[in-house]
Amino acid sequence: MAHLLSVFLGLLLAFPGFSPAMSQTRFPEKTIQIIAPYAPGGAADIFARMIAGDLEKRLGQSVIVVNRPGAGTIIGAQALIAAPADGYTLFLSSNSTFTLNPAVIPKIPYDATKDFEPIAQLATIGLVLLTHADNPVRDVAGLVAAARAEPDKLNMASFGNATVSHFGGEWFKATAGIRMVHVPYRGSGPAMNDLVARHIPYLVDTIVAAKPQVEAGKIRPLAVTMASRSAMMPDVPTLRELGYKDIDLSSWVALVTAKGVPADARRVLSDAVAAMLQDPVMKEKMLKAGFEPAYRTYPDWSATIAAEIAAMKAIAAQAGIKAE
Repeated sequence: MAHLLSVFLGLLLAFPGFSPAMSQTRFPEKTIQIIAPYAPGGAADIFARMIAGDLEKRLGQSVIVVNRPGAGTIIGAQALIAAPADGYTLFLSSNSTFTLNPAVIPKIPYDATKDFEPIAQLATIGLVLLTHADNPVRDVAGLVAAARAEPDKLNMASFGNATVSHFGGEWFKATAGIRMVHVPYRGSGPAMNDLVARHIPYLVDTIVAAKPQVEAGKIRPLAVTMASRSAMMPDVPTLRELGYKDIDLSSWVALVTAKGVPADARRVLSDAVAAMLQDPVMKEKMLKAGFEPAYRTYPDWSATIAAEIAAMKAIAAQAGIKAE
């Protein structure tokens, strides 16, 4: 029997092109697509293409970005869930998809705790509480005093209803015990323009959107909403430093797969992402694009996401935040 087996193997090895590895597949063997639930051309789309370009080099296969905007990232999330769970379709999105939408949409067409498996968190986009340059209020203490003196008189703008900007403002107001009027805009650009023009006194927006106007002296940052100071605005205190110790909110960006992707494929993807975020050149590119590198794995995605959804639901209930 042993002799027959050796003869059989000898014949196979002699066959042109045969190798013992032929029966095994190595991931990836074809193009990988990253679904970006945003329109082309924006900061998030640029970031997705930056990630795709780096991963393409590390994985040795084409990595393309497929834009599936609409419905507050829900269309993109559904596209991932509908794709084969083989590791060749990825989804790059923020906490808008995973924790904010579930907090305000009663019948969302996915389960954020069960339908996704994380590769890793890649970055955060910091949020900052802003005022215009001519406001006599110089700091957060002054803002709180002014709001307490005139409840429901001062305006606090966001770049959209039920966005992370809206949640950030409401979390601050609730923690500070003040009442201000929420003014939702349709996007960061219009909100920032009105702040610069002094049509609104206060705005919560991203640091990347605010930085050019801060450097031009047109607006003034009062505090950031994250637990730690931002590398992009290192001189601006956190709300936690100023005594509002529970506040920790940013727009975080994660790369995920659908549930059920084979472990080997997930391991290859995870290793490539980890290496990418250790690369100083890549980190510098991310910072220049306004994304602060923030690598994080999720040993228990379901529990982590469920806890953040619960926190966002509490803020939404208190502030009356509802999806439009």
